[in-house]
Amino acid sequence: MTAGAFGLLGVGIAATLLLSIGLLSSPAQLEVLPNHTRLAVGEQIRYALFQPQDGKLTPVEDYSLTSRDPAIVRVVGKWQLEAVSPGTTDVLVHSDVGERELSIAVGPEARPPMPATHHSKVERLVGEELLFVGHANMDGFDHTAVAKPGIDRLVREFKARGHPVIYFVSEDYPYWYTDDREPDLAIVSEGQEHEILVDAERIVFTGGDFMFCTPRNAQMTLHGMLKAADRERINFVFATDAIWAVDIFAPRRFHPYPAPMALLDHLLSEHASYKDRYKRVVVPFLERLIEDFPIMGYPATVPQPHLRDLVDGWTVEVAIDSAFVQRYRAGDPNRVISFDFLSTSMS
Repeated sequence: MTAGAFGLLGVGIAATLLLSIGLLSSPAQLEVLPNHTRLAVGEQIRYALFQPQDGKLTPVEDYSLTSRDPAIVRVVGKWQLEAVSPGTTDVLVHSDVGERELSIAVGPEARPPMPATHHSKVERLVGEELLFVGHANMDGFDHTAVAKPGIDRLVREFKARGHPVIYFVSEDYPYWYTDDREPDLAIVSEGQEHEILVDAERIVFTGGDFMFCTPRNAQMTLHGMLKAADRERINFVFATDAIWAVDIFAPRRFHPYPAPMALLDHLLSEHASYKDRYKRVVVPFLERLIEDFPIMGYPATVPQPHLRDLVDGWTVEVAIDSAFVQRYRAGDPNRVISFDFLSTSMS
């Protein structure tokens, strides 16, 4: 496999980031996200532009970027910036509805791109236990990095125990926010779609989104494992303090992006009993994972057969924090798929 390097931008959010940005708004008072103020040489970031309308932030789809000094910060493609060398310069964000100017100071430390491999070039992942980190990028939906502490903790734990750590990354949204920048493998997948054969006793999922890309990764992984037909027990773990979600599924509440993301821990804690957590949060997730294949019709090329046909006949069990166990589907007691939702240490 040939790894293609691209500008993943894994860093700590506070003390370790090295670019400061001052924002001067036009009369239209346009908003720029993420509200991130530092970069280092070699880092890339994609900004999103919003216009306040009727108390809401409306995305501005068509805009351009112009760097005053491309030797310090250059424009990559249409919407990304790359820190090239130490110094200070301004970047103009221009649209038909207004402008925003970013005053950027690039620090001297370098964070070179991580090598990454497109998912179509990866055939197999093997390990007793694997950690999957999906879309931990601050210039995507999780622009406040709510899942970062939980993800960082799990990466440290897995590395300390010698278990592989796999990042599912985006080229379109390259600002990777984990402290660790040395996974065993970084896989390029814009929606966490893949057809990789995963051979593991236990797979821990982190990152997000809980109802979109995370279940897409899980359903693609499960599809390959069931189709391989070489095991009788499958264990997926969802680390609830390390998974972010767009907050649009709770009754009578709708907080879409660009509102900050919510931790899965928070969505679960809103329900007092484990039974309600199972019914209100876990069951909709599993219905989406098994029945909506692939989620939102992406990717267009769908592995066959449908996932529900492969799951048919298996027993499906759910556990929440090892305190609540529920059978989701009855089937062969010798063939069991376990979905565990845990916020405690994976060790």
